[in-house]
Amino acid sequence: MADVLPIRRAVPATASRFSRPKAVTATPSTQPNVSSSHWTGPFRLFDLPSELRLRIYECALAPTGVLSLTSTASKRNAVTPVVTPALLATCRHIHHEADNMLTSDNEVTITVNAHDTCWPTIPSKRLPPPVLRRLQHMCVILDCTDYFNSSYAEVDFEAFQYLSSLQTLRLAMVYRKHYATQTLAPLYIPQLREFNVVAQILERVPASTRLLFGTEKGTWQHGVVQSMNGMRAVYRDRQGTLEEAPAADLEAAARGVPGLVRGCKSNAPGVQGRD
Repeated sequence: MADVLPIRRAVPATASRFSRPKAVTATPSTQPNVSSSHWTGPFRLFDLPSELRLRIYECALAPTGVLSLTSTASKRNAVTPVVTPALLATCRHIHHEADNMLTSDNEVTITVNAHDTCWPTIPSKRLPPPVLRRLQHMCVILDCTDYFNSSYAEVDFEAFQYLSSLQTLRLAMVYRKHYATQTLAPLYIPQLREFNVVAQILERVPASTRLLFGTEKGTWQHGVVQSMNGMRAVYRDRQGTLEEAPAADLEAAARGVPGLVRGCKSNAPGVQGRD
């Protein structure tokens, strides 16, 4: 078989691409006209123009541009929205054309318990190292509702070292607010890097990764934060309200540690940078 040229589009790594609002159902007035005639012959996928095949692959593998890896009451390892990775196993031709779409056209959103010292922050059963190496866009929601401003020295962040192809990283955080005048800052202790969870992650992802902070209202990522707040609000009967950390404070934490070397623990090839 002759080599098949990939037809995937090049998607710019912009905030808008991976912060798209939740889909809105079209009104009847905006629905396209459907012909009353019906095709009765055989349907051959590769007779379609490449642009149409691309749309089919996108609907199956990256319908919203965001994949949320969450847990629900009925399913521990839920994926929202539903995708169809089995499409890639249909034939070599389809695999060649759409193989990277799952990992390059989606921002994978995952919630990390930042204080759990018993398990890796990203379980290998959820995202094994071979998949982490291919991910290009990721949103990490840090769950800091148990113990805020504590040491992260014993937390296993090793999984972040496998994100060698990461182009954009969105960091968000949920913490417990105990009184009305409580502010998040200072998020970090400059002299003690192990108290800065943001620094722990930035040491392990490629230095060239573009950083985004916080979530935007109306997006899938913000919906995940709101859903997590609802589940964690009564966890262990703790007091206080759950708040999303301001983006400005997260950005300050990313820049506030003296001598922080971004990517110094990453498995990505190339020169590592200093922030």
